Formats: sequence, C-alpha cells, structure tokens
Amino acid sequence: MLTVDQFLKKIDKLDEDFDQKRIKLAYDYAANAHEGQKRYSGEPYITHPLQVAYRLLDFSPDEDMIVAALLHDVSEDTEKTLDDIEDAFGPSVRNLVRGLEKLSKVRSRIDEPAIENLRKMFVSMAADIRVILIKLCDRWHNMETLGHVRPEKQKRIAKETLDIYVPIASRLGIYRIKSELEDLCFQYVYPDYYDHIHEQLKDFTKQSSKFLSKLESTLTKFLTSEGYNVSISSRMKTSYSIYRKLRRKGKSNVDDIFDVFALRIVLPTVLGSSGAEDNGELYKVLGVIHSKWTPLANRFKDYVAVPKPNGYRSLHTTVIGLGPKEYNKPVEIQLRTEKMHQEAEFGVASHLVYKETGGNSAKSWFMEKIARRPKKQVLESQISWVKALDQLQSEISNNAEFIENLQVDLFNDRIFVLTPDGEVKDLPFGATPIDFAYAIHTDIGNRCHMAKVNGSVVPLDAELRSGQVVEILTKKKGEPNQYWLSFVKTASAKNKIKNYFKGKDSEKNTREGRDLLNKYLERIGKPVLDSDYSILKFFGGNRLTVSEREKVLEEIGLGMILPSQVVKAVFPLEDLLTSNQQIKTVRKSKKSKKKVIPKEVLVDGLKDLPVKFASCCKPRIGDPIDGFITRGNSITVHKSNCKIFNSSEKDRRIGVSWAHMSANTKYRVNLVVELEDRIGLLRDLTMVVSNAGVNIVDISLQRSTSETVKLRHFILEVDSYEQLENLMSKIERIDNIISVKKID
Repeated sequence: MLTVDQFLKKIDKLDEDFDQKRIKLAYDYAANAHEGQKRYSGEPYITHPLQVAYRLLDFSPDEDMIVAALLHDVSEDTEKTLDDIEDAFGPSVRNLVRGLEKLSKVRSRIDEPAIENLRKMFVSMAADIRVILIKLCDRWHNMETLGHVRPEKQKRIAKETLDIYVPIASRLGIYRIKSELEDLCFQYVYPDYYDHIHEQLKDFTKQSSKFLSKLESTLTKFLTSEGYNVSISSRMKTSYSIYRKLRRKGKSNVDDIFDVFALRIVLPTVLGSSGAEDNGELYKVLGVIHSKWTPLANRFKDYVAVPKPNGYRSLHTTVIGLGPKEYNKPVEIQLRTEKMHQEAEFGVASHLVYKETGGNSAKSWFMEKIARRPKKQVLESQISWVKALDQLQSEISNNAEFIENLQVDLFNDRIFVLTPDGEVKDLPFGATPIDFAYAIHTDIGNRCHMAKVNGSVVPLDAELRSGQVVEILTKKKGEPNQYWLSFVKTASAKNKIKNYFKGKDSEKNTREGRDLLNKYLERIGKPVLDSDYSILKFFGGNRLTVSEREKVLEEIGLGMILPSQVVKAVFPLEDLLTSNQQIKTVRKSKKSKKKVIPKEVLVDGLKDLPVKFASCCKPRIGDPIDGFITRGNSITVHKSNCKIFNSSEKDRRIGVSWAHMSANTKYRVNLVVELEDRIGLLRDLTMVVSNAGVNIVDISLQRSTSETVKLRHFILEVDSYEQLENLMSKIERIDNIISVKKID
C-alpha cells in the first residue's frame, strides 16, 4: 500500500520548487476529514486521494493541482465545505475541487440530469484543463479497484469510462492513461472477448517473445553501424486495441494480424539554430531502414509532417525481412525523438508545466506560453478543441441534440484538412467538403457549388482524409440542399443548414419534406406516402391528425427531422430488415395463440417476468422500448418515444429489451444496385461491403442496356438497420453507381 512518505519522496525527485509543508498539510487535512471512512476494498479512504495525487505527479502538475488531488473528495464526502477548503488552501484550490465535484456527478445514463452534468463537465474543462487531468487520474485508480465494487455496478462504471473518459484522454493525447483505462474496462464490458483474447495472447507472447530481442538486437546493431545514436524497445498492443482491430477486420484470432507489437526507435531531440526542432535525422534513419529492408506498401504514416489533432507525432512504417528466417511476419517500426516520445506518453500534459499564473486561468497562461513555442500550431489545435466544447454547449439548447452532436464532434477520431492557403481545419473523421465549407464561413457553406480535393473535383459527400488540400467553389446565388443534412458530420454545419431553411415558405417546406421522405421510402422498398400520410398516424407516440402529419413533413423539409429518423420511428425493426413474407408468417403464428404473453421481452436481462404491452403506443417487435412498473407491481412495455411514458415517474422506469435482438442476430436483405459498367467496379463494390464487416450471401447480374447493369439479387447479412443504412450510403458514393434500393 502506498504511503505518504513514498509520495513525498517522489515529489523530492521532481525538478520543481514545491512547498512540501503545504502538500503534507493537505494530506493531513484530507486524512482527518476522511477518518473512519473505508473503500470497498476495506482500505482507509485516504489511500484513494493519495493514489490520485501520486499518479498525477507524472503529468507535470503545479502545486495547487497536487493539493486539489488530495482534497478532491473532501467537500462531497465529509462535513468540510468548499469555503473551508478555500480558507485553508486558497481560491485556486477551491475552484479545482469544485470542478472535480461537478465531474463526480457525471453518469453514463443519458437522461436529463446526466446531460446537464455532462455539460458542466465540459464547461469546467474549458475553464481550467487541470481539472480533467486530476479527474482522469481519479478514474484510473477507481478502475484499478473496480473488482471490489458490487458486480451490478462494475459494467456500468466501466462502460461509462469507455464512453466518456477514454475519448477525452485520447483527444488530449494522454495515451498512457487511455491505454490503461481501455484495458481495465475491457474485462468488465466485454468479459467473453477479454478471456478469449487473453488466452490467445499467452501463447502468442510465448512464441513471439524469443524473436523480439533478436529483432531489437538486429536493428540496434545495424543503425549503430550506420552512425546513429538510438534507443530501441518493443511495444505490444493493448488487449482492447487488439480486440478492436480484430472486430474491424472481421477476424477472431490474434495470429490474423501482424502488428500486435511494434519496435520503437527513439532518437535524441535536436534543435536547429532558430530553437525549433530539426527532425531531419528521423527521415534519414527511415531512409536507411527502407534501403535495408523492404517497406510494405500503403503502411507508411507521417505523423511528423501532419500530426494527429491531439499533438501525436511519429513516423510509422512496416517492413518485411527484418526477423530471422523462421520469423517471416512483417514488423511495424515507429520512429520519434525523445520530445515526441514524451508527448506521446503524456499528451497535452507534457506541455503544461504549470507555474504561478498570477490569478489567470491555466488556459490563459497556456495560450501565452505556446505563443512563444515552435509547435504552436499543434498546441493551439488542442486548445481550440477545448474552447469548442464551451461553444458547442452554449449554441445548442436541446439536450438530446447536444448529446448527439457531442458524440459526433468530440468523441470520434479527428482529421486535419488544409485550405489552398495552408490553413489547417480540424474536423471529425468522416467529414465532407460541406463540413469543411461551413468550417471556413457560413456564407461559403451556403453557396458551396463544387469541391476539389488535391486539384480534382469530388462529390460533396466524399469523405475527407488528413493532409488533403480542399478548395471550395461557390455560386453567387447558390443555396444549401436539404440532402446535405443526410451526410454532414459536424453540428455546426447541420445547424447552419437548418437555420437557412427555417425562414422558407411553409408549403414549400412541406412539399420538400414529402419528396424527401418518399425518396427515402422508395430507397428502402416501402410504399410512398398516400394522400392522408397514413404511415405518420402514430408518429411520436401519439395519434396525429392530417394537419399534424403535414407539420412533421414540414420539419423534414426544414431539416429538423431526417427521413431516416421518421422511418425508424414508424416501422418496427422486423419490417425494415425482413421480407413481407417473413413478417406475414410471424404475425400469422402469433394470431394462433389464445393469449399473447410477450415472452420475447427481457426485463433487466431476465426472461419470463410478467409484462404487458401499453395500449397508448402499441409497441411492436423491433421498436425501441422501455418498461414502467405499475402500482400493482406489473411491468408495462412502452415505445421509448411514447409521450405518456416520457411524462411518467422516472423512479418507476425499468430497462427492457427484445430477447431475440442479441448481438449475434443477422438479417438477410436484398438490394438492387444499378450501375454503369466499368473495369474493377464489382471489385470496388465487394471491397466496400467487406470493409463494413457485412457478408455477401448471393449476387447475380442482369444487363439492362449495353452500358448499364443491375445487381438484382444482391443479398447481404447485416447486424442492424444502422449498418444497412451506412452501407447503402457508402455504396452510393462509389464511382459509376447509379442507385441502390432495398426490396422485399
């Protein structure tokens, strides 16, 4: 067990002028406040804040951060108040503890209070980034001791960590904490996969470890003989990252991927005459390696010239022939300087050598410091991301929309895209030229007519990639297209497109909404709207009049609702992913039963509990559902969007799900793809399907004319409607594809 003496000895080793008496006073203050309190493990509670502060020492903290880490649970779990903390340790420590107190209320359940707390979390983070560094260390230690927590809480806390804290650590470039949290969460969130991969890794490590030292030795001798001073080590991928890679590639065995481990070459940091880093040596070493061993095509990544948005810099290459004869696998090699290695381990924290801020926030101090540093562009991109959090929460008032935009804009991978003038725009992975245009200026987005990527014209819904140069061509009287809302990724672009159409004519918006919905219905093999718009009769959990249905169409025309959202709300999943004949058979078998007891519904994962379907919203198999415990202690199943359910008492709600909709459920769907024939098109099509992790069951071609071909029986197995929807969109973007439709 960590002692306070070990903690203070570690502080002694830091090259910082810390007031150890003040830090020891904070420890004693916390120990006295938590006196008598125990952790789930049975240890005294003070062991937790001490562990948090001890871990924090690796991330260049200032003195107030260390003090706040020791006190972070005092105001919430003891009789001491924030005012007491301020009296003893000053306003800066009070503000840090207050920010941490807010973050402790964040939960992964996306209900109203949780969303409000999630907003506070990010506003606090934008105000002082030190808060999130302490909180990450806090969550790290809590995850290490999660085995002592009640089993029903373990998965929830681990899932919450994966959903909220891991993406933040990644976005700030703190890979050390990110990797630790991912592996700690893995065993609780996906225990079966965890056991499967760990069993394989035992054998894989045993077989490969004898070659690792030979690989390191061979590479060290070669580079030393070439006159380079290098340090070489090996790094194995974490079990969670191996799991993600296997899932992405549709594989199940660790042997199926060759970059389970990588060799890392670290060179001394060299500064040029201007004080900036001189990275010429890195590229020389890379050239020498490639002259000796053959590089694998399409496996070279230059994160030095174009760093990741979180500041990560390194050269990645994969070579063959490096190992001994009995080891014939390709080997991944990473090259970086000592400074880059420090940044890769500690991310934004490696730049935050906090000193006295003179009363200013750490963010203001940080901005002043980086203005004088050579890697200004990378660090400013990190700060602009933090500032964007505050901007996002202030622009969006709707809670559901906030959480959706947050997940898209902030929790996905990011890309760097350049304007023709060399200005860098930071966008989410999958962003399009329309997102890029609106990132430049609202008027550029509204009048966007055409886009060029690296000098070539591309579709406006093309996915951009890091390092591309994008040019937007505008029309003088151009205007947005409602269709753009179906593919733009950023919240900013969506909101600006929606705002443009809000002032349009009501009847015109209704017509446009009807046309958009009809187009989507045809695409998925459903009948178009009738004169009364009957499929919208029960939209939103209520029975709608014809005029109310027209209002829904107007909202579609305005871009406030997407056609896909409407379809998923009015059609059960079985209607969207199975054929009409299958549906009729299932429904006929159900009618033969005298009394329908929905055994297909699980209550909190348990079978055979008595439940009934609500008459107000009439849920059908495949609908998103929730449960309500009645006064008589029976359970009523409602559609999740039912207004009666959503106005009910929250403490009487309970989680329910469809029993047959497990992660292994596969649905067969039949697509008709019309295309203009060209060499390699079928290969491109099957590659897109394969990369999406979808299995092709059957495929047959029918030539319509001398130039066009139809795939009439293109039968696929999909996991979900979302997977099908995304796949159809990707197929439509392939060159020479005319249309894609689902048929029954």
